[in-house]
Amino acid sequence: MNVLLISCSGPTYLQQEKAALLRDAPGVTRLVQVWCHTDPTWSLQLLQRAAPTMEQLVVWCPREAHLRAVHAMPRLRRLYVDGDAALLAQPPELPALPPGHAGLQWLRVDGLPRATTQSLLRAHGGTLEELVLWVGTAGSREWPDSCGDLHSLLQQSGLRALRRLLLVRWSYSHELAACREQRAQVRRVLPGAEVLCSRC
Repeated sequence: MNVLLISCSGPTYLQQEKAALLRDAPGVTRLVQVWCHTDPTWSLQLLQRAAPTMEQLVVWCPREAHLRAVHAMPRLRRLYVDGDAALLAQPPELPALPPGHAGLQWLRVDGLPRATTQSLLRAHGGTLEELVLWVGTAGSREWPDSCGDLHSLLQQSGLRALRRLLLVRWSYSHELAACREQRAQVRRVLPGAEVLCSRC
């Protein structure tokens, strides 16, 4: 189910279409392009209705309630989450997964606060096999534009199953020497994982 056009509309728009999607959500296993911030109440209802069977999900600009709804999805295996500045004032931290949850195998995360990112990694540390993380090298900017202790963050996250880590730089800081050092530090704490940089 791709809800891009509908989820990008505000609360007073496309109400019949939104109601139809809520009716169709139970049983959906793949849901993409959920823009949470334009109609937060509806997008939260959509995530909650689809939660029992959801396996793959793409969400943009989630608020804390959306992240907690995603966290409660028992069968979720693949998640792409792209955040914005709205969570920075009070970064939510997610608890351990409830018993019986499958746990993520693949995660792509960009723009979430550091504490939220780490709590998400920690919750899925036993199952996460591939991580695509948008983060910069060491520098003077704030997380995630730069990060001087990525190895520490990842080590504390308990990523026991991780096989592949891709560091996406995009517009984030990327100094070649700092990148080499960052990747070397990460390899030391994640010896079983392939560690790649999108720029290198």
